[in-house]
Amino acid sequence: MKPNPKYITLNVNSKKAYIRKSSIKNLGMVDAVIFDCDGVLIDIRGSYNRAIVEAVTYIFESLTGYKMPENLISDEIIFLFRRSGGFNNDWDTVYGILMFLLCELPEDIRGRLKEAAKAFLHEENAVKRLLMIKEGIGVESNKLGLDFMKNLAVRLKDFTSQLDITGVASVDKALLASGKVPKEFYVLMRNFLQGSGEIGESIIATVVEEMFCGPKLFEDMYGIKPAIYNGQGMIENGKPILKRETLKRLSSLLGGKKLGIASGSKFKSAKHVLQDLLALFNPEALVFLDRVNEAEKEYAEKGLNINLKKPNPFSLFEAAKALEPFRFILYVGDSMEDAIMVDKARKIDQRFLFAGVYEHTGVKEESLKEFLKYGCDLILPSVNEIPVVIESIRGGIVEGS
Repeated sequence: MKPNPKYITLNVNSKKAYIRKSSIKNLGMVDAVIFDCDGVLIDIRGSYNRAIVEAVTYIFESLTGYKMPENLISDEIIFLFRRSGGFNNDWDTVYGILMFLLCELPEDIRGRLKEAAKAFLHEENAVKRLLMIKEGIGVESNKLGLDFMKNLAVRLKDFTSQLDITGVASVDKALLASGKVPKEFYVLMRNFLQGSGEIGESIIATVVEEMFCGPKLFEDMYGIKPAIYNGQGMIENGKPILKRETLKRLSSLLGGKKLGIASGSKFKSAKHVLQDLLALFNPEALVFLDRVNEAEKEYAEKGLNINLKKPNPFSLFEAAKALEPFRFILYVGDSMEDAIMVDKARKIDQRFLFAGVYEHTGVKEESLKEFLKYGCDLILPSVNEIPVVIESIRGGIVEGS
């Protein structure tokens, strides 16, 4: 990779960190750090990413009776969805891929699917709705036609270029504008898959969470017995990236528990993997999806429909409150959605900086290029290099204007 004149490159444990020259002074004054969770504190390549692939495969095959094309959903495809800034929630990624595939189906298969979906749309229970259509569709031959298969992966990749920060709305806009399917079919399938959007009523949300959590954790988190998936939850494939010594070293550098989390994942799923590592954070600065959902519900009760999920900086501001007073907070994320969130926060409060981590993504070279292109304050292999970088800046080893 060619040297970027805006950055200083620092070798840390045989890996490269990139420090934006214009941010060095502020980075040296960082006295609090807030982390994203998935992909930053936890390696999710074998858990969340795998759950996306398995959920799309199961739902597609249940809806059509046909085998899902192999190797269609690569780490690169998932990265491209997340890069748009609108797909922090993996349910939305599953939705985007599924709706794309349904719009690509041959007309005769869509017609059959349309009639079946109309017949079972009244069923509110997501599992029953999916199993009813699965029985009604039956099992077809193992392969779809050549027209469907031809360049499908390329078309899916091209489709991601039309996505943006609006997430699901950008999926709907792009696919409806393509004219590939009648609006009636599209809306029918959207309603069939999404239901109310809640666990137990949304096919997508329910299948993803059953597969990700596994039976015991799923019931513990949602109070519903699993009905589709009884295997080991893919969450068990998630491994902590964060090292205990990193947190202790950071606490020493920052002076106390000046560490928080602002994440789009649920607390119980993070706790399941990180376990007692969470005790090293400021408990008041832990903001997970549960808290965001509660705040949205409070607004809804007042008649206001407000989306507080990333890239809305709500969770970042909530975590930062507990870390006052501070000069600068460094937020550490692994996606463009995280970078966009920090930019939004910085427009209100200049004390926020962003570090992008790239080592534990499925396409690390692409992630690194995107972070450099975006102009992030700091780009690191992982969270574990943060103490070394801060020490180097404070010690005058890294200098810049």
